[in-house]
Amino acid sequence: MFRPAADANVGLDIAEVPTPALVAASLAEHIATAAHELWPTSVVTLGPVVPSVTRPGAEVSGSTRVWGIGSSTDTARYRLILARRMGVSTAAVRGHVIGEHGDLAVICASSTTVDGRVVPVPVQAIRAEMAARPGRIAAGIGRVRSGPAAATVAALALVLGVTDGSIELSAPRNGVYLGMPLHFSSGQPTVCLPRLDAGEMRDLAAAEATLQSTYHRLCPTLEEMSAS
Repeated sequence: MFRPAADANVGLDIAEVPTPALVAASLAEHIATAAHELWPTSVVTLGPVVPSVTRPGAEVSGSTRVWGIGSSTDTARYRLILARRMGVSTAAVRGHVIGEHGDLAVICASSTTVDGRVVPVPVQAIRAEMAARPGRIAAGIGRVRSGPAAATVAALALVLGVTDGSIELSAPRNGVYLGMPLHFSSGQPTVCLPRLDAGEMRDLAAAEATLQSTYHRLCPTLEEMSAS
């Protein structure tokens, strides 16, 4: 637990939890227990989890300041891959990955720029490389720059008001937690959704529908956990 002043970070190692339902139940139980120790103004930043897990954690904890970092790691990997393919530094790339983490991630290719210019993005090739990257990160390649540890530290600095800036985090939208670009100023977030083309809008809607369905499938597990 990271607890400066009246804020705290509640982390959970989910490596040994085998199914999404058990991930959500374990995470929610963990947060609910920890929340009793926190002040009402506490900030709870979730580690490397997906939006389908973030929502149960937020609802059980009762905190309105709960985020997941899945889209942050996807965005970092996207920018790294595109920068390498274009032969530029990552600082030259501006682009987002939003929605869900993994297969349902929405690559915002239509608004991606390199050195301020819109460029053609080989979405399918980049998506395939992104899917393979977690295994490489687990082997220690790129862990610092695009792994969950770096994303968690960056998120903490923003949500605790240490620095101002933007980051992609799982946040509530239309009753569902989706990966969204958020701009933090003094610890307060504002959603900064990029321009999306028709295909990206469809992909985001599909991610939203899938997350809603996943959440409803998790509800019986969460209710059983609460009753036990």
